[in-house]
Amino acid sequence: MERKVKIDIDGKVANIVLNDAANYNPLNQEMGKELLEVLERLRDDENVRCLMITGSGKAFSAGGDIKAFKESIEQGRPGEYMDELLKSLYTIALVLRQYPKPIVAAVNGWAVGAGMNLALSCDLIIASNKAKFRQSFSKLALIPGFAGTMLLSRQLTWQQATEMAFFGDTYTADDMLKLGLVNEVVDPERLLERANEMATKLASGPTLTYARTKKLFFDALSGPLIEHLENERQMQIKSAETQDFKIGVFAINDKKEPEFIGK
Repeated sequence: MERKVKIDIDGKVANIVLNDAANYNPLNQEMGKELLEVLERLRDDENVRCLMITGSGKAFSAGGDIKAFKESIEQGRPGEYMDELLKSLYTIALVLRQYPKPIVAAVNGWAVGAGMNLALSCDLIIASNKAKFRQSFSKLALIPGFAGTMLLSRQLTWQQATEMAFFGDTYTADDMLKLGLVNEVVDPERLLERANEMATKLASGPTLTYARTKKLFFDALSGPLIEHLENERQMQIKSAETQDFKIGVFAINDKKEPEFIGK
């Protein structure tokens, strides 16, 4: 069976590709497990000095796996499933922020929910001008997971963060650039080339200095971040046990607008 995460080592740069294009690269248990394994393995590879993450097909990552959510509801175990899923995903969220090597996200298409927050957890973001971003959690009556409540509240004003989180609207790459959430927007055919140019430059730089800088940035947040991630994880598990989560999952699965009841 083809792996969900592919790696291509190009010089000192490891190109990581989320490889489930048919399903828009969802961050499900299988994808999360493989991505975490890849990150841990590359951490100790002295020949790799920078990482680049992108998605295959039309999406960077569609975030949560709606089909799996639906199955968990039908099996009567949405909270249990969410708990199992988030153990690996939240480890990834923490690993990315503590990673001792620079990480560039090349957002090629849709970056939705946890997929958007995966990109925001990287150090630099290059986006195709066809990329689209969305904090879709509210459509499922979930809170912005994968560290979303901290990423958004720390990088945007309160009003910008609540607008993005509450409405779950779609943002273009140019919108994200204006908000300061991406570093650069390029034509699709230039995306990987530009991301690799940046990654190669970083790989040739003082990577120990980058690692120390990242650690100091992280230390400025670390006390609340570690605690906050667990609080956020527990809140997401509770959210998965609501009636509104079931309504949202089934509505999206049936391509309908959800009619939430606030329970």
